[in-house]
Amino acid sequence: MSDNQYSQSNNTRGENVSKKVYLTSKDVLKVAAKLIRIHGYHGTSTQMIADALGVSKSTIFHHIKSKQDMLFQILNEPMQKVYPDLQEIYSRQLSPTQKLELAVVNHILVLVDSIEVVAVLLQERDCIKPPYSEILEPVRDGYGQIFYLIIEDGVNSGEFKQINPRVATLAILGMCNWLVQWYNPEGEISSQAISKIYADFALQLLRP
Repeated sequence: MSDNQYSQSNNTRGENVSKKVYLTSKDVLKVAAKLIRIHGYHGTSTQMIADALGVSKSTIFHHIKSKQDMLFQILNEPMQKVYPDLQEIYSRQLSPTQKLELAVVNHILVLVDSIEVVAVLLQERDCIKPPYSEILEPVRDGYGQIFYLIIEDGVNSGEFKQINPRVATLAILGMCNWLVQWYNPEGEISSQAISKIYADFALQLLRP
């Protein structure tokens, strides 16, 4: 091997070592979420993720245990952001109207802040298998249940019209979640303004 070839080899090795040292789990999950959003879970390989990051495939597994573990970490992130906030909102001494407004605003703000991972959560949640699904499903179901309880409280108190709380919950969350299909972070309307608009839409749906 010539001195020039040896130097190039050392440089490449040095670059790879540097990337391995500075690469974080967050970096891996961010790139993985982007690729999964485009290609789907089954259409995205760990090699594709490694290539996008410019590292070896073995480096990826310093940050994830398996492809299922990677998907779990992606899906778990938005749920761990939004669920505790919703629990706290429901525990406050507020009217159902106030709780629903805060719940929708919180949902939208978390969604736009983590739009890639939320998009993966919505489109690939059925790909998660036990034991990971056994962790995520109670959180997902509990989240929807709190929305249901807020609406049910409003129906029972007369603040909201006589409407099926389950259907209303699905309609409101479906409306909110569709935001991932069109939201542009560089758009003219701020995420805070959008969250207020969505909260108003939800309340208009439910007011007598």
